[in-house]
Amino acid sequence: MRVAYILPLIVLAVTISGCSTSQLKANMTQIKEVYSSINSMSGTAILKDGTNDTVMFTFVKPDKLLIWYSTRNEMIVYNGTAGIFVKGGKTEKIKEKPFNPFDYGKIIENGKAYVSGNNIVVENSLGKVWLNEKLLPVKIEWKRGVEVKILKLSTNGQGDEKIIEDLMGNKKEEKVRKLVSISEAEKLAKFSLILPEYTANCRFIGAIVSNGIVTLYYGNENSKELFTIVEAENSSLLNESCGMAVKSIESVNGVNVKVGTALGKWNAYSFRENDVSVIIYGNVGNGEMIKIVESMLKR
Repeated sequence: MRVAYILPLIVLAVTISGCSTSQLKANMTQIKEVYSSINSMSGTAILKDGTNDTVMFTFVKPDKLLIWYSTRNEMIVYNGTAGIFVKGGKTEKIKEKPFNPFDYGKIIENGKAYVSGNNIVVENSLGKVWLNEKLLPVKIEWKRGVEVKILKLSTNGQGDEKIIEDLMGNKKEEKVRKLVSISEAEKLAKFSLILPEYTANCRFIGAIVSNGIVTLYYGNENSKELFTIVEAENSSLLNESCGMAVKSIESVNGVNVKVGTALGKWNAYSFRENDVSVIIYGNVGNGEMIKIVESMLKR
């Protein structure tokens, strides 16, 4: 599925850390102000909800949600009015709004705060949330038996909402964009895709074709690594879609490759080959990303 969405969801982020107790103040006004300043959250977490899974998630206020269970390749997507559940390549519509374990705002709304160790804890009848010195969540515990331990977190990401919108398609039509195979993507796009021979142990998850742009998703179920390849014949259309910010240019197998960031946060590489423009971005290390690009430009 377009998982990667994922994301990909989902997920170059900042590592959360604690601080000394003396620096912490349990000020509910400040806690609520920080929560109000957050329009979206994305990252990686351990989610205990009957099982114990590593997930990549994106939450866009008020109620858009993506949860990718990377260890079992399942995904929940909800765009505010409709949702889907993906498992084993099969997609089912969700009839009810899914529970959002990452929206700790429901806990701080009528919660009481106190300092505990290196964190501030806020709790009410729904559960508890542990906050770090920046008043961002590191752990959320719900009375309904669900627990979240956040490993990495970023807020207000430029591409957070786009990930969910791309997965669900047009919100008004509530049309789900189907993940397709590489061969199906080429038929729909009507041009030959430039594919990597090397994928840094990430497997192909699925492709989405929309408005002349093909998006290919790759992810590693056993780690937090993922990358996305976006291709189009129209380079301007591609750059607008990915928000590519160029920092330098390198020569890879005789091709000028632009290096920078995409969607405001992802390591990204851009080039044009065989009349096709390509942007690849993700949280895979720079050395591995270069190897992926090299495998796409073998001559």
